Amino acid sequence: MIKKILATIVASVISVSSALAVDYSGKTVTMWIPFKAGGGSDTWARAIGPAFSKNLPGNPTVVVKNVTDGKAIGASNKYFAEHGKDKDGLVVFGTSGSVQLPYIFKDERVRYQYKNMVPVFASGTGGVVYVRKDMGITDIIKDFDKLKGSKLVYGSQGKTSLDAVPILAFDMLGLDVNVVYGMKGRKAGRAAILRGETTIDYQTTASYLKHVKPLVEKGEMVAVMTWGAPVGGKVERDPNFPDLPSFPEVYEAVTGNKFKGTEAKSWTALFYAGFATQKYVMLPKSAKRDVVKAWQNAAAAIVNDPEAMKVLNKKLGKYDQVTGSKNLKSSLKKATSVDSKSEKFLQEWKNTK
Repeated sequence: MIKKILATIVASVISVSSALAVDYSGKTVTMWIPFKAGGGSDTWARAIGPAFSKNLPGNPTVVVKNVTDGKAIGASNKYFAEHGKDKDGLVVFGTSGSVQLPYIFKDERVRYQYKNMVPVFASGTGGVVYVRKDMGITDIIKDFDKLKGSKLVYGSQGKTSLDAVPILAFDMLGLDVNVVYGMKGRKAGRAAILRGETTIDYQTTASYLKHVKPLVEKGEMVAVMTWGAPVGGKVERDPNFPDLPSFPEVYEAVTGNKFKGTEAKSWTALFYAGFATQKYVMLPKSAKRDVVKAWQNAAAAIVNDPEAMKVLNKKLGKYDQVTGSKNLKSSLKKATSVDSKSEKFLQEWKNTK
C-alpha cells in the first residue's frame, strides 16, 4: 500500500515537473478556428482564450485566428497541412460539430484524421428550434398536427454539416420541410427566417441566447424544442431551457413510439458529434508529451476557476466541460464514430434525402 502511494506521489511530481518544463513566457499562442468571427465557435474560442492564457505556463497571449479558406472542411485540412507536425503547442486547433459531422459522413473533401489529434479540452452545447409567430404554433406537442400540416422551409449549410441533426429530426417527426441549401452559416439561416424566406430554424445555445431569445420575448418568434443534453447515458431536457421539451421527448409524445432503434441511435450519434461534445481544443499528435500535459493541466484549472466558468456559462450556456485524458478520449470517440448499422443508415439517408 505504501509503495502504491509513493508511486502515485512520484507520478504526480513528474507530471507537474513536465508541465513546468513548458514555458510560454512572452509568447503568443494561436487558436486556429475554421469559422468566421462572430459565430458559435468564435464566441467559444474567445471565451476560453483568456482562461488558457491565465493557466498555461508563462501566461502567453492567446489570440484567435479565424481561417475560412475552403470553409470549415478546407480550413481544417489547411491546419493539419501547415501545423500537423508542430511539437510546441503554439498553434492549436479548435474543432466543432461542423468539422466532426463531415468526418462521420465520410465526406470526400475531408483530409484530416482524428487519430492525428490529441484533445486537451472539450465543451458541449445545445440547440433551440424556433418558428415564426405567424405560424400559430405555441406548443409543439399540442399544436403538432398544425405544424405537421404546414409546408415548412429550412435554410441549410449543407447535408453533411451540423444541419444533419435538425434535418434528420424533422424527417423522424414526419414534417413536410423543404430544405434550401446554400446558407453560409446559421447567421444566414437566422436572417432568412427574419425576412420570412424560411419558417423554421434552429440556433446553438450561445447564438439563441444572444440573438433569438429577445425576439421570442418580443413575440416575434416562438421557441418549440431543444435538442436536449446528455444525462446518464440518455438525452434529456437541456438544463438551460428546462421549460422546453427535448427532441426525443417530442418524438415519443407525437409518434407514440419509444426513442430507440437505428434511426434514434443514428440521430443520437450526430447529436453527440454536433452538440453534446461538440467543441475541442486539439493539439497535433506530434506535440511533445510535456506540452500535452501542460495544456491538459491548464484545461483542468479552467473548470475549477469560478471566474472563468462564469464567463463560459454566460456566453455558452451551462454545459459540462470535459477535461482529463481518459474522459477526453471517451468523449472524442462518441463525437467521431458510429456503429456499423448507424453508419449504413446515415449513408443511405444522406444519399436519398
